[in-house]
Amino acid sequence: MKKIKITGFTPEEIETLLRSKEDYKTACRLLCILQLAKGGSSRKAEELLLMSHNQVCIWAKRFNQYGIEGLKDKIKSGRKPTIKQEQLLFLRQVILEKKPEEFGYNTGTWTAPLISDWLYKNCNVKYSDDNIYILLKKLGLKHKKGKGFYAEADREQRQAFAEKIKKTSTNGNR
Repeated sequence: MKKIKITGFTPEEIETLLRSKEDYKTACRLLCILQLAKGGSSRKAEELLLMSHNQVCIWAKRFNQYGIEGLKDKIKSGRKPTIKQEQLLFLRQVILEKKPEEFGYNTGTWTAPLISDWLYKNCNVKYSDDNIYILLKKLGLKHKKGKGFYAEADREQRQAFAEKIKKTSTNGNR
C-alpha cells in the first residue's frame, strides 16, 4: 500500500493549527476520552492528544466531573496579548525567510533580544526576551542556541591553536 504524504504543512504547523482552534482542541480531547472509554490505554490516548500522560489523566477526570464542558479551556486570566494575529504571522514569515542583516543587525542569527527589538520597531509592540520564547512556541517554532562564528577569525590560526592544545593536553595526561 502506498504511503499518503501531506504537503504544504509541516507536522509542527498542523499541531499549531490544532492547538489554536478551540473546537479542534475540544474535539481532540474528546477523541482521547473516546479512546479511554473503549478500553484503550492512557498511553495510546496520550499520543492522540499530543500531551503528557499526566495531562490525559487530568482531562479524563475533568470529563468525568463536568462532561464536555470539562474538556474546554478555562478562561485565562492575565493581560490580553498586545500583538495581533496578522503581526504574529508576519513575524513568523520574517524569522523563517529573512536574515537579521536585512534589517540592519550585524548578525546572521535571530535571537530573543533582536526579535524583541524588531517587533518594537516594526509592530510598535514591546515584549521581554522571556515572552519572545513564548511567542515562538505559539508560532510552532523552537529556539536553538547558536554556535558563535567570527568572520574576522583566521581559520588556519584557529586550527594551529587547536592542534597545539591537543598536543599539550596529551603530553600532560601521561
